[in-house]
Amino acid sequence: AWLAAVLLYALPERVQPTARRNALAFALAFAFAVAVELLQPFFGRSRSLGDVINGAIGAGLALTGIAAWQRSGNWLWRGGHAVALAAALAVALWPAYEEWRGIRWRQTHFPSLGNFEDEAELKLWRAQGGSRGHPTNITLTRARASQGEQSLRVVGGAGDWAGVNYSAGDKDWTSFRALVLEVFNPRDPFTLFVRVDDDRDAAKSTGRFERGFELTRGWNRLRLLTAEIERGPKERRLNLKAIRRVAVFTGDGEPQRFWFLDNVHLEARDE
Repeated sequence: AWLAAVLLYALPERVQPTARRNALAFALAFAFAVAVELLQPFFGRSRSLGDVINGAIGAGLALTGIAAWQRSGNWLWRGGHAVALAAALAVALWPAYEEWRGIRWRQTHFPSLGNFEDEAELKLWRAQGGSRGHPTNITLTRARASQGEQSLRVVGGAGDWAGVNYSAGDKDWTSFRALVLEVFNPRDPFTLFVRVDDDRDAAKSTGRFERGFELTRGWNRLRLLTAEIERGPKERRLNLKAIRRVAVFTGDGEPQRFWFLDNVHLEARDE
């Protein structure tokens, strides 16, 4: 929106009439939005048609807004544009509001990492892995619960590293004794891995904590001492003062698995 407005006033005065100036400013702003998306894969990001559409909407709102307010005394145009702008902002900012709800849940419920009673938790717990044709899917469900009324149902896609990962927010775990997870396995035993990353480089397996658990049928209580987590990386000590990520997943080339996760929390030292 800002780029379109700047371009409109930066165009030479000879570019007339007004409709032509607006069309050219919109075309240039739109071309910039497209170029940004085309360049993103070169910087470790992915292209998004949705971002191009959002850019076009922003440019259109800026240019129509300028045109509306240049119509002196025409409050119908101005009022209509204000309504359209408010609606567009509401749609654009809704994802940010949802993310804020997740962050607020993490702040208010810590040291609980997930009790899965609130939709906001799905902004912290995300599906991962599987394959392109069989991605992992997660939902809140009342079918199983170790406490409360709900748990997280994880249908791991057939493929690699299928499961969930939790955005831990660089929290300090030094005052806690253990990480506890409760997992219900409705079928045959399989191995489930738990990974913990800190705020340092965790790209290599030697720079993070990772451990596998053999899940039996029914409820399994996984308990990891924070001292063990700290000593997990082979190259260094894990920084318990800034835990960034927790991942729970099956291994490489696994068939489809499904399981339920509940009551993920940090255990206090006096428990």
